[in-house]
Amino acid sequence: MNPDALLDEFDDELFAFLHRERPRSDTFRRMVSDHMDWRSWDDGTPTAPNARGKRVRPLLSLLTARAIAGDHRGAIPAGIAVQLVHDFSIILDDIMDRDRTRRNRPALWVSYGTGHAMTAAAGIYVVGLDALQDYPGQGGSHADTRDLTRTLLESCLEMADAQHLDLDWERRFDLTLDEVRTVALGRSCLIRCGIELAAAVSTPDPAIRAAFREFGALVATAFSIVDDHRGLWGNAERNGKPLLSDIRGHKKTYPIVVGQLRCAPADRPRLRELLAHPEPGDPEIAAIMELLDGADAAGATLREVRRLATLAVERLTTPPLARCAVSDLVELTRSLFAGASASAPGTAPAPSSSPSLAPAPAERRTHGNSPSAGRR
Repeated sequence: MNPDALLDEFDDELFAFLHRERPRSDTFRRMVSDHMDWRSWDDGTPTAPNARGKRVRPLLSLLTARAIAGDHRGAIPAGIAVQLVHDFSIILDDIMDRDRTRRNRPALWVSYGTGHAMTAAAGIYVVGLDALQDYPGQGGSHADTRDLTRTLLESCLEMADAQHLDLDWERRFDLTLDEVRTVALGRSCLIRCGIELAAAVSTPDPAIRAAFREFGALVATAFSIVDDHRGLWGNAERNGKPLLSDIRGHKKTYPIVVGQLRCAPADRPRLRELLAHPEPGDPEIAAIMELLDGADAAGATLREVRRLATLAVERLTTPPLARCAVSDLVELTRSLFAGASASAPGTAPAPSSSPSLAPAPAERRTHGNSPSAGRR
């Protein structure tokens, strides 16, 4: 598998699709170019090697289609749709959490203002939905396209529900890990959606479609939880934004909740008091991280990621998926979560065959020197 070659082809198709849509506003075209980090609207070459982000969602879509049908090209419209809806969601996420950076660049709302950014997000969302309308021209029926669109819209609603819960939970301290897993899946459900769409356009077999949906749910949940880990113990440059914003934003991510559950009973009131601080500063954050480290929250989080990733790989190699060519998907899944082999901050990640996709290494750092920022 050469993921870079596949993503280069995908980005060319994404660039061509957006230009076929012909947005009329110069401002919208300029904002799309900036968000994608193209050199210009008429030149889709990225300005930096890592400008496009990980592109995990379309890559998994393309490899799913290849595994089932032997050809990834049928999943390109689905991959475009899922990627653009993801772009819509992260633009809004940055606005809501006042996150000033995205992929090591100014967030769109910082460069253009909140109103323009919200309008651009809405435009990108509509264009993303329109990508699925390419399927009737490729031999698919209008009924099939309707079903694909419904699948995508259901994932959008699931993502919105997860965001509501994420906000509601900022002042809650009685969460279970099952609740956190549900929201983790909701935050990354477009990963599952892209896999589900690719399976739908590649086979009529309902058993294969259902099995890929299960695989996608496991990968999406693990991806969201490892992202939670990176937000506290990762690398700011590789994350594309500062560390510790989840604590500043009172988010109840997996490591924070598992840390509360594993914390020594005598320390729990203090941890809750610190997490409830209306505006936690460097001293409070340093104390929170010390308590989380003492509870081995990082190790527990990575063990959960490893468990989910193992289940995902097992799902690929059991019926009915055992008859699909899943080796590339197995390789990608393992590379995505290679860093989960670490058990505590400061442990180096395992080598990955796709280093550009592997999680950022867990690193020990001085907790009190982190800049303030919003959530990823």
